[in-house]
Amino acid sequence: MISRRNLVQAAVAGFLVFQCMPAVVAAPVGDATGDPEQWVLDISNDILNAIRGDRELAAADPQRVRKFVDEKIMPVVDFLRMTRTAVGPKWRQATPQQRQQLQDLFREQLIRVYSGALATVKDQTVKLAPNRVKPTATDAVVRTLLVSPGKPDTRINYRLKKVDGNWRIIDVDVEGIWLVNNYRTQFASVANQSGIEGLIKTMREKNEQAAQGADNAGK
Repeated sequence: MISRRNLVQAAVAGFLVFQCMPAVVAAPVGDATGDPEQWVLDISNDILNAIRGDRELAAADPQRVRKFVDEKIMPVVDFLRMTRTAVGPKWRQATPQQRQQLQDLFREQLIRVYSGALATVKDQTVKLAPNRVKPTATDAVVRTLLVSPGKPDTRINYRLKKVDGNWRIIDVDVEGIWLVNNYRTQFASVANQSGIEGLIKTMREKNEQAAQGADNAGK
């Protein structure tokens, strides 16, 4: 059974999990240069609507999910920064080739999280939550609630940074757990013991195991 936490991460990661967790082939909606709260709200609900309107996507067809992520999610996240933060200090020791491998493998992990939650998207909507943290010219935290009729709201917060004049998502907090920081705890343990190559090997093995498990489940 897919947890509400995974649903949120998807609807961004969706993002990332959502909106991000947020026409499917169209470019992301919203003004990425203006109000960060309105931008997150627009892309979040746009992504949820896109999932509901695409049967192949809702069924987690692998090719469709990857296409969706490339067209709707990657343009609204600073994925290089997310990967660098998740890997931690060892990132500085990685070669350009290793850094690309880390990004590709991390992306694959997030796609699998996202794929598993797609089928649970039904009539959810996203609304803004009260926020005492005011955005600066380059940084913002946007607080939202994923609203599901008949169920408790799920709290999802987004950390944003201005990149080349546009807001980009750099982390997602689902019910108190920051996505990138959560992965950083996992990655740092491996990287500290086995180095960058060891981390790449571990990430690749986990992705292969997850893919094999998905194939077996579909038989």
